[in-house]
Amino acid sequence: MRGMSSEGTLGEILSVLVVCEWTYMSWGERVVEKTVRDDFTCYEWVDLHSGAYFQGVVEYLRSLLDGEGVLMDDAQREKCRAAFSRTLLLEKAFFDDCYSDEQNI
Repeated sequence: MRGMSSEGTLGEILSVLVVCEWTYMSWGERVVEKTVRDDFTCYEWVDLHSGAYFQGVVEYLRSLLDGEGVLMDDAQREKCRAAFSRTLLLEKAFFDDCYSDEQNI
């Protein structure tokens, strides 16, 4: 992700951001009701990534990516697909690792 932020096109950067933020939102919405409120580091992260405001942020990022998409040629679109897919695999690995201990949130 660091390399993409300095070397990627706007479309590629948005592809990475959309995956990250959309994934976090999907997770946050799923766990918000089960989150332990005694642990600041956990509930603050969940609250940040759930709710109507954050949904609006994700929708905004998706609309920016869609807007870039209509301006791209096929090669640029393929680079964005690759960035999206790679980021999705990395995020899945991150969450799989987090839940490998079967810990409560």
